[in-house]
This record gives sequence, structure tokens and C-alpha cells, in this order.
Amino acid sequence: MSETQPHAPMQSNLHMSRGGGSTWLTALLVLCILFVGRATESVTACPMPDDDKAAETVRTDRNMPGAGQRPETQVGAKHPIAVVEKAPPSKNPNYNVRPTILSSPRATMWSLGRTVNDYKYILTTEGRTRENEREVGWIEEEIAYCFDVEDIAPKFQDAVATDAAVYLRAMMRRVPMPVWETIPDAAGIAAMSSGESRNFYRMLDVPIELIRIQSGDREGNWVISKETRDRAFRAYERVMMEKPIAGEGDLVRLHFFEPGWLIPSFLVQDLPAWSGSSLLGQSLWQWCATLVALLVLFLVFALISLISKHNRPKQLTQARRFLRLIVLILVGWLMYGFMHFLEYHVFLNGMVLEVFAVGSTVIMMVAFIGAILTLGNIFAIMIIAVRGTDSTGMDPALIRVMVRSFSIVIAIILLAQMLGQIGFSPTTLLAGAGVTGLAFALAAQDTLKNFFSSIILLTERPFREGDTICIGNDRGKVESLGLRSTSLRISDGNLIYLPNGEITHGRIENISRRPHIRCDIKLGVTYDTSVEKLDEGVSMIRAILEETVVTPYGRPPRVFFSDFADSSLVIKCTYWQSTTNYVESLEISQKINLEILNRFRKAGLDFAFPTMTLEMDEGATPPTPEDDPTGKEPAS
Repeated sequence: MSETQPHAPMQSNLHMSRGGGSTWLTALLVLCILFVGRATESVTACPMPDDDKAAETVRTDRNMPGAGQRPETQVGAKHPIAVVEKAPPSKNPNYNVRPTILSSPRATMWSLGRTVNDYKYILTTEGRTRENEREVGWIEEEIAYCFDVEDIAPKFQDAVATDAAVYLRAMMRRVPMPVWETIPDAAGIAAMSSGESRNFYRMLDVPIELIRIQSGDREGNWVISKETRDRAFRAYERVMMEKPIAGEGDLVRLHFFEPGWLIPSFLVQDLPAWSGSSLLGQSLWQWCATLVALLVLFLVFALISLISKHNRPKQLTQARRFLRLIVLILVGWLMYGFMHFLEYHVFLNGMVLEVFAVGSTVIMMVAFIGAILTLGNIFAIMIIAVRGTDSTGMDPALIRVMVRSFSIVIAIILLAQMLGQIGFSPTTLLAGAGVTGLAFALAAQDTLKNFFSSIILLTERPFREGDTICIGNDRGKVESLGLRSTSLRISDGNLIYLPNGEITHGRIENISRRPHIRCDIKLGVTYDTSVEKLDEGVSMIRAILEETVVTPYGRPPRVFFSDFADSSLVIKCTYWQSTTNYVESLEISQKINLEILNRFRKAGLDFAFPTMTLEMDEGATPPTPEDDPTGKEPAS
């Protein structure tokens, strides 16, 4: 059985039917239905290995060349690949993959060969099933451990390394390989002279290079260099038409054309031969499956949008927040399921996989961060409802800000974790922020100012939610105090948002905290009012106030004849009401004003109004239109 180019048409040795083109569309629709049913299911975790015991098992493995008899030739049954595959597949009571030993170039190549052989054995005997999904994932991690993948995002390390390992195995099967004893072991590395390289090794006549890691957690480990990893496919292309001289099993086809367990193998095997053609590094059947999955995802999102829009209330209630939380979580899990489907069932690879992974991760990140913030708002409202909003309880605004701040911290941690999975490490982000730190600081200046201003407002508490305040020309009831702004409901019903930075640097008048309400009245009576009548009017007003108004302690009404105005004699009245309710205060003032008006009329006291008296000289000539600056004819 010979290995073929990964994106060449699949061969009939796996029951390929060239007349099965009529069933492939139906097959793709079936896989989408299966995908939707699987998207929210969880996968049971497999037990982790006992590293120390398993490592000791490998160190005492008598099948490892160099530990016992070594092959004398490099072709046929004694070819290094054949020697590796002679050893039975790894079997362990806890898991099916032995830990990787990377103490020397020989140990690394042996560990890689054994792990790839285990991978081939599982795909050949079982295929990709739900039961062995974790096992296959662990094997891919072990393969990645044999490579230098520091420059690859963590999310893509296993896939990139496994692709490279499959290509390297296919290449090594077709070329003569150096015998195992020519590959240095740990003792051979230690015996090298100071002039020889102890950190780099290149295999004879094979484009494989190994390097020793100089620092970090893996210091001293020998791994396959990233140059070898990146050139693996090109090395395989050069010899792919050659007949294999060692090893068994078409691992290239198994790896690139065996779908995940959500897509039954016979569906892919029944596709026409042209479906294996390559487009941007992916076969056509992979593109078809991806497009159908995208279509299903779009339809699901459209359905969610229609349902949420139809049930959207006019006001943001607690029920609405719960609905938003459910929608955001559903969107996040759908994107996770979509990416899992492409990565572990369609098996996209290379740049195409990275594009879909980055796009899906960004959408999933936005959805989950929105869910965290929404959940914080729900918890804040629930805490406020339980504790109440009385004066002895915690300020609702403070509760809301604390919960929101905690939610933001969790969201930032989640953001860093998800960005790290697609290659944006926190160190890189901080370094980038240091380069453009000034621009970020200037852009975030107002936001930071408003945030710290909100802390000041919550600490000093010049007002609380529900208070009526006056800030500059804006007067209204405080509805909420946020991290950036304070919302104020003004008298005409409009809601305005005032930045907290402006509030802390401005004049705040808290009307709700006044202990009483002060009212001022100015009454003007005509100049022909007698002194007795004027004094009677002052006494009358004092009596009305004493009868009608409940004054606070130490604040008796003040009523005096205060001024000689141009057109009237002014009586000035100042009184205080114990109530702090504005509407109630207006009702009391109206009652007082009506009583004053009634008693003044009964007493014959006339209110004055602005008047002007003109006295003309009898001998004077009336002004002409030319003399009149207004240019009007004199009235007749």
C-alpha cells in the first residue's frame, strides 16, 4: 500500500466509488444535522498518566535501538522506520501513549517514530471515533512535544506538528535512512569534544535537523527544528512518487482524508474522485463540508436574531437580561462547536484553519465577555433587591460598580486566555502597548478620568440614585451612577448622561437632601394705601401663615413692609415648610396665596401694578412726526 499526495484523488483501495457523486450532497446535509446535535455535548475526560512510572517504562524499553541489538542495514525489514514499527503499539492500563523521551537525537527520533506508529495503528484499526477522540488528541500532543513549536499559537501546535510528522514519516519510508547507531544518544552527545556542536544535529542524507533547547521548562530536550517542520511537505513532495522501501500503512491518506466521527467514513469514501483535489491546501470535500456548516450556522444565527427581536420588550427588564445572557452563551457555544467541527472532524489545516479559528475565537470571545458582563448586571440587581435600598444598606450604585468591576476583571482574564490560544500572548500585547503606550494613554484619558471620578462619587456620596439634583443647567432625578457617566431624568422626561469627570469638577446641588423648603413672596400694594391698612395687611399675612404652614423648628415666618418700589409699597414674606416634597409644597403655597388674595380683597387692599403718569405743559406744541423718534402720528 503506497502513500499518496494528501490532496490527490482518493484511491479505490478504500472502497472509493467513482459513481457515488449523486450521494455526496445528501451526505453533507446529514453531517450538518449530526453537527447540530453534537455542538452542545460534552466529552468525558480521560485520566492523566502517571508520568514517572510511564517514563521509567520507556527508559527500560528493550526494543529501543542502542539499548540492545542494533540493525546492521538501512533498507527493507531493518530500515529504521521498519524497526520502529516492529515494536507492538503502546498499551498502558491508564492510557495508550507512552511519555516522550527527548534526552538525545536518537531518543527523540525513536519517541517520534513510536508515537506516530501508535497514531497509525489507531486510525487503521478504529478510525476516528467518539471513544478514542481524547486518545488521539493525547497522541497529537505527544507528537507536538517532539517538535519546536514555540512560534506557533498553542491552539494550532498539535495540528501543525502532526501534519509535519505524517509528511516526515512518508518521506523517510522512501529514502535510505542512517542506522540507529549513527544517531548520537545521550552518552554520545556527552562524549563530543568542545569543538563539536552539542546543540545541533543533522541526519545524514535526510533533511531532518534536531536542536537542543537552551532555556525554559524544556531546557536540555532535543526537538525537531522548525525549519524541518516547515519543509516537511516539500521534502515529501520530492519523493512522493518513489516506491516505499520500508514500513506499512498509508498514513498520509488516513490522516488527511479520514473524517472525524461526526462524519461517517463511508460518506467521504463514496465521494467522486475529483473531491480530493486541492484548493488553498484543502480538498474539495473539506470545502464543501465547511460551506455547508457555515450555511447551517448562519441559519441558526438568523433564527436566534428573529426570536430575540420578536420578544424584545420596550424596557430592559430582568427577564430581558436573562434572555440576552442565554443568547450570548448560545452564540459562544455555537462558535465553539463550529470550530471544533472544522478542526477535529473536517480537519482543515494551515492558513485556512487559522483564519477560521481566529474569526470564530473573536466572535466567541465577544459573546462570552458579553455574557459575563450581563451576568454581572443580573447579580447586581439581585443583590440590590435582597439587601434593599434603605439608608442602612449598601449604596445600590456601589454594589453595581463593584459587581461590574469584578465582571470586567474576569472578562479581561478570559480575553487574555483566548487571545493566547490564537497566538497573542500577554507579553506580546504588553510589549505592543509599551510601544504605543502614549497613544493608548491619550485615548483612554477621559475614560480613566470618568472611572476614577465614579469612585470619588461613590466614596463621598454627594447624591444617591433617586435623588433630585441640579448640576449646572441640568436638573432632574438620578437614575443610575455608572463607571463612566451618571444618567439624569429631567423634567420633560428625557434621559441625559453626564460624564462623571464633569460632575466631580462642577457644582452639585442635591435638592432631595434639603431639610425643608423655603418660599418667598413679594406683594405690592398701591401708594394710596394708608399706613393703618398697610399694617393690617402685614398682620393678615402673618396670621395666614401661622394657620396654614407647619414650619420647622427655629424657622418662624418673616413678614415685613420692606421697600418703596417704583409703583408699589412692597411687603416681603419669607416662610419655610417642613415638607421636602415639591408637589406638596406647591399645594401649600397655592392655599396660602388664595387666602391672601381673598382677605386682601375683603379688606379693600389693592395690589399695585406698574404705572406711568405723563404731565404735559398746556402751552407746549404737540410733537410732529419729524420730532417723534418713532416716526408715528400722535394719537387722537
